[in-house]
Amino acid sequence: MDATARSTLPATLRGLPTSPSAATWVLGVVVVQLAFSLRFFAKYAGTLAPVCYVAYVALGLTLCVLVLRRPRLLWLLSREPLLVAAAACLVVLVAVAYPVADALREVGAGSDQDDCVRELVHNVAALRAPFGRGYFGDPCSTGPGELFVYWPLALTRSWFVAVPGLCLGLGYAVLRLVADRAVAVLLSLTQLCSWLFLELATTGSDLLLIGWLYAAAVACSCVGVRERRGWLMLAGGAAYWLFATSRVPLALVAAASAFLLLLMLGTRSLRVVAPAAVLTVLLYAGSYALAPAQFEPGHLVAKSGRVIRDLVEGPGIAAVVVVGVLLLAVAAMAVRSEVAVVRRHFLPLQVAVLAVPMALVSLWDLLRRDLDPAAWEGLHYLYIAVPVLLVTAADRIRRASPAS
Repeated sequence: MDATARSTLPATLRGLPTSPSAATWVLGVVVVQLAFSLRFFAKYAGTLAPVCYVAYVALGLTLCVLVLRRPRLLWLLSREPLLVAAAACLVVLVAVAYPVADALREVGAGSDQDDCVRELVHNVAALRAPFGRGYFGDPCSTGPGELFVYWPLALTRSWFVAVPGLCLGLGYAVLRLVADRAVAVLLSLTQLCSWLFLELATTGSDLLLIGWLYAAAVACSCVGVRERRGWLMLAGGAAYWLFATSRVPLALVAAASAFLLLLMLGTRSLRVVAPAAVLTVLLYAGSYALAPAQFEPGHLVAKSGRVIRDLVEGPGIAAVVVVGVLLLAVAAMAVRSEVAVVRRHFLPLQVAVLAVPMALVSLWDLLRRDLDPAAWEGLHYLYIAVPVLLVTAADRIRRASPAS
């Protein structure tokens, strides 16, 4: 049976057991997503949290190695019908769990991320100032661009139930730009091994979508410009625009990502970058002009400054220094080698552009919570780098394939 399954596998998957590079990328993305389950076990497993967490990661890693060594299992986990079934099950799970999570607001618990998105949509539909505050009383950080994705909330709250499944589908479509169907399915399914992914999905968080918007922006723009495919350039520009307008600080991340795109592909990238930049400025300026005193997303600018200040003054200073040195080294290498470094490591650099600032925010949140992983909500922000990491893994697996 294994011999038959192996013969039906595409070359990219058939070579996984014998390609250390490709297998390492698969194991790497699985380990990262398993590791993100830390907060779940710390929050719900009590005194057994360390044991349960280590056992879960070890079990997940063992199963991953088993799959890589069993062509039959690899074949089953690379089938599109399985991905469709997984997306359907995810939607059902969210349909059951989201109302429960949303009801926690009645006792002052839960997350207000979905509340802020709903507030934005309902305010615009009622022709009021677009931004407000969450039910915890905090200013909403949701950017104006999310209106164009979450507008169905004006009709039904069930849109929160559909979004995680749609993100799974969007992820598959993005991965297909850099890999074959089997690899795209396999990597898409790895997201389901993380309890953090499931937590974000069942609480109506927009961070899953934001992560895949960034991955779509990078992949669509790169492939579209390189292969002169107009619709992909349009999709890449739209994804950059929506990503940049989902949170104010992410506009800077989008700018850094677009700069790497320009270094790699030259002025042709302006067809993507320029319209996205103009639309981003217009949307922020327009939404600010509507009600300057109520532009709540702007509070993230001051918060970002506080994060940097606290890390520099506190025990995180070493991390800030190391990150700063690494970024300067990358920049210097890119200029010195005339973008050779960027072209060779374009996707890993795109991961770093997003992961580094999110890691700093995550570190800051952990420090201010006295290193308590159960209260580590900042871990959510680091997770949005996972989609572009999956795109990078898909690209590297394709390159390691004997057929490439």
